[in-house]
Amino acid sequence: MSDEAPTPDQEPGSPHPRAVFELFGHEAAEAELADSLSGGRSHHAWLITGPKGVGKATLAYRFARRILGAARDPSSPLASAPDDLVSRKIAQGSHADLRTATRLDPEKGEIKRDVTVAAIRDLTHFFTMTSDGAGGARVGIVDCADDMSSNAANALLKTLEEPPAGGTLILLAHAPGRLLPTLRSRCHRLDLTCLSEEAMAKALPDIDATTRALGAGRPGRARALAALNASKLYGSLSRHLSGLPRAPLDEALSLADACSDADRFHAVFDMMEDWLARAGRAGLGLEISEIEPGESVLLARLAAGAGTDAAAKAWSHVREVRTKVEALNLDRSLATLEALRAIRADLSPMH
Repeated sequence: MSDEAPTPDQEPGSPHPRAVFELFGHEAAEAELADSLSGGRSHHAWLITGPKGVGKATLAYRFARRILGAARDPSSPLASAPDDLVSRKIAQGSHADLRTATRLDPEKGEIKRDVTVAAIRDLTHFFTMTSDGAGGARVGIVDCADDMSSNAANALLKTLEEPPAGGTLILLAHAPGRLLPTLRSRCHRLDLTCLSEEAMAKALPDIDATTRALGAGRPGRARALAALNASKLYGSLSRHLSGLPRAPLDEALSLADACSDADRFHAVFDMMEDWLARAGRAGLGLEISEIEPGESVLLARLAAGAGTDAAAKAWSHVREVRTKVEALNLDRSLATLEALRAIRADLSPMH
């Protein structure tokens, strides 16, 4: 993997999806895309949805290779040979007939908060150009469509209303409900779901079981967490919260120190929110997924001792702290201690 900083369409700790040739757990979606090619009836626009890190971009580039003529690999319906010229060009980001629109502004070279109208116009112009390949095929990928500004979405709609000859547009969306209904209605939709534990273990044999569990069925997310040493962070959080109401201070200070880094801050707050959500479910007697063995009993005991609404109250307080940090650029280490204090107060046993 390159030492360069990840692009907006790349998970930290993972190779860019255009250079990934293995796909796990999405056999039905892959088969549908392959069937559309073999039958000569591929749609001009596809909407691939699913949680962030589940494999949407990996599938999109897998599809793009075959559309642009990469030699098929017999291992699965959409697999292509990595040493094929088309595959190599796509992996290097140099294929003339593939264009992506991301939060990287093509005019200024800056990463923006949104996929800008400039990025979509660049994609639209790409579809008016003559194809470099003999078949006339071109592929555009929007990653992700949820991030489009309103102007960008309207600009893309014009392309969807007048699909270019030989062009295939692939929209990736974590939250398709945020897209304009008119955009959704003009695309053929594929919904990807989270991988099973077995598929995660097969996809990520080099990553520990705790981090795979934290990835919650999303390989890309698990790899990003592995790069943050998430299993160590979760261990500190678990040991701290397991001691409630007298939680060990050294673990809290260790977490606060780690959370001075923005990526670790968000990872730890994700863990806190998930821990509290599972505590609430366990307190109601509902089945929960365990990150570490034996958590169900512990979470149920803590939630039952504090009252039925305590976990939800603590979750709201943690989310409030996080929102303030993001809005006001507050000190992340101090905010982490404040969130842990709120959890301790809310989950103290009722008297």
